[in-house]
Amino acid sequence: MARLPKDIIEYIKHGTASYSQIIQQIQRRWGRSVSKSLLSYYKGSRAGRTKQFYEENIGEAEWDWLVGLYYADGCKFKYGYHYTVVFSLSLNAKEIMQKLNSILRTLGLRVGIYRKKNKKAVDVKTFSKQFFFSLPQKEERYSPQLPLAYLAGLFDGDGFIKNYGGNEKWVFTQARYLHLVQQVIDITKPFGKVTSRLISHPSSSNKPTHRVLFLKETRRALLNNEFAKYCIRCNFGGRAGRI
Repeated sequence: MARLPKDIIEYIKHGTASYSQIIQQIQRRWGRSVSKSLLSYYKGSRAGRTKQFYEENIGEAEWDWLVGLYYADGCKFKYGYHYTVVFSLSLNAKEIMQKLNSILRTLGLRVGIYRKKNKKAVDVKTFSKQFFFSLPQKEERYSPQLPLAYLAGLFDGDGFIKNYGGNEKWVFTQARYLHLVQQVIDITKPFGKVTSRLISHPSSSNKPTHRVLFLKETRRALLNNEFAKYCIRCNFGGRAGRI
């Protein structure tokens, strides 16, 4: 029997949905097919209780947007017995924060919002082992069911919109995970052109940043598609601030 990756095994062990729903989620998120007998093998007999996490309460668009925002502005870590997921957002990103809060609560998660000291930013924090293992590792490339919803989450997190002399510009920035830059380029390719360049910082302590600029025809095509329905920032422009 081929052993499954650790993330999938942990998801199976702590999943509270039905076997059919768990199988569907594994196929959707990791592209792996598993049988009910394999689920039984990994679940085994476990003691204790796990906080409920109702992934079936939201649609694919909300999940892919959430994962995109997580890749852009989120992180997860274990501290003691706590499995923590945090989203760091600008205080100005009220609409993004409201959508995030609504999705997390619909999933059945408890949400805490904490102001960052000496920063115009907040941490939106939740504790859930199952949610923790449901999110992908950020070093890995995610395969969304709805790429435009995922792109909207990425842009709501690491994008910004500026007006230069009456000309609007959409820019996506990323310094750490270069596969996200390539994914943005790949998803937008059917809608038009984008340009990408590397910006070096004067200080050697800062990593070089990749910037992706959405050209005018690309912006117009995205706004005439479902991307506009998912994206908060492109509807509120500069008011949906960034850290």
